[in-house]
Amino acid sequence: MRRVQEVALDLFEDRGFGSVTIEKIAAAAELGPATVYRNFGTKERILLWDDYDPALFAQIADRLPGPPVAAMLEGVIAALAPIYKRDHVRLLRRTRLALSIPSVVAASAADMMALRAGLSRLLVEQGGIKSTLDADVLAATFTATLEVALAHWVAAKGATPLATVLRRAFAVLQRFSPKA
Repeated sequence: MRRVQEVALDLFEDRGFGSVTIEKIAAAAELGPATVYRNFGTKERILLWDDYDPALFAQIADRLPGPPVAAMLEGVIAALAPIYKRDHVRLLRRTRLALSIPSVVAASAADMMALRAGLSRLLVEQGGIKSTLDADVLAATFTATLEVALAHWVAAKGATPLATVLRRAFAVLQRFSPKA
């Protein structure tokens, strides 16, 4: 799946997302189109595919119960650290394209909703958050801040490490939160 995504990234960047078909991706990856359709379904899914969520949820769960926003932030940073170390260029390429193609933005919205729902469940089940409203708001705030941080990271062409951008974005929430 990773090889197909790499081939697709090259084609999308060289020819434009709209002019690349799954058949062209399959041919360049030396696979049959049926294999690519079966594993991804759409070009959008090829671009958005990753296997990060299990590590992300595990890292957050390891930090709960504890301050929920800190657990989510540090969990994401810990989960992304090995990925970023070996693969930050691919991550930047994928994210740049995902933020610039309307159909991928729409498909990504569904992924973010699923992430938000998963985080909310985790906050209730392991984070000691009793109210689903509280958990939903925390998860939504987290995912929205994550999206903004990723957009700023891409706009700066990855010049600053992603973990640094994430910490800066979450520091904004702390600056504007009332002191306890």
